[in-house]
Amino acid sequence: MKAIINLSAKEPVLPEFPLYGICILESRHVRGFEMPASRYDFFEVMLILDGEGWVVNRKVRHPVQKGDLVIVAKGEAYFYEDHDALPLAMLCLCVAPKGELAALFAPIQPRRFAVARSFPLTHEITPHLRTILYEQSRNAATSSAIVTAHTLLIFSKLSRRGDLNLKEDDCGFSHTEVQLLARVRDYVEKLETNFHDAETIQSAAERLGMSPRSFTDYFRRVAGTTRHQYIQKLRLRQARHLLAYTEESVTSIAFACGFEDLSTFFRAFRIEEKMTPAQWRKNHREGDGQPQST
Repeated sequence: MKAIINLSAKEPVLPEFPLYGICILESRHVRGFEMPASRYDFFEVMLILDGEGWVVNRKVRHPVQKGDLVIVAKGEAYFYEDHDALPLAMLCLCVAPKGELAALFAPIQPRRFAVARSFPLTHEITPHLRTILYEQSRNAATSSAIVTAHTLLIFSKLSRRGDLNLKEDDCGFSHTEVQLLARVRDYVEKLETNFHDAETIQSAAERLGMSPRSFTDYFRRVAGTTRHQYIQKLRLRQARHLLAYTEESVTSIAFACGFEDLSTFFRAFRIEEKMTPAQWRKNHREGDGQPQST
């Protein structure tokens, strides 16, 4: 079984499954590509390699472009529409596991249609797809085991990251707007570990290639709150952890969590917890004398 490659597709390229039920194909559309609404008896993970267009699911047109991942559950109807001047090219991993292999995939198989535009997720998945393409192209004795292992890793990563990266609501936006939303999603993800940095909205917006006003609007759309409120919540969460599990002073904790001064930290902490950090630490450690998680 070799990988299926069609560099001038005018219609959908269909998989040819080996006994282990996994096939990868490369499809590069040409002008005039047409695809009727289709549903298949297998799962699909598609990486957009080039071009622009739309994937239509349940009458919703989702813009797609280079770097996007499209995940299709078994039996979910969809079709592609290409941009007139920029036909799509993609890698498509088709998975129809059987027997004992089906049991391995069952807990992690896609449950719904989704378009994922997270650059970190794409960077995680792409090496696995390349390995699968290479192994099915060489068709060696060990290829089936390697392909199966990498496919399981892909499905596992998509399953673990599903709530964060596969819940998209970008229909109705232009490709440029979708790209800007993806950049802000990346930024929000990285705040989980960079919340203590003293970057301004101005510098963050410039780094992401947009105006401060656009950045603010997109941030609220992605995170559901303002950047200041979101960062402060992350900082206070870390502060509670340090108060509970370390002997660091309140001053050191405020500094480590990114608060500019102690008074700002005290004020923010009091608003959220209705007590001072020292009182919270004392109350938190009472009872069995051991710190408890918050």
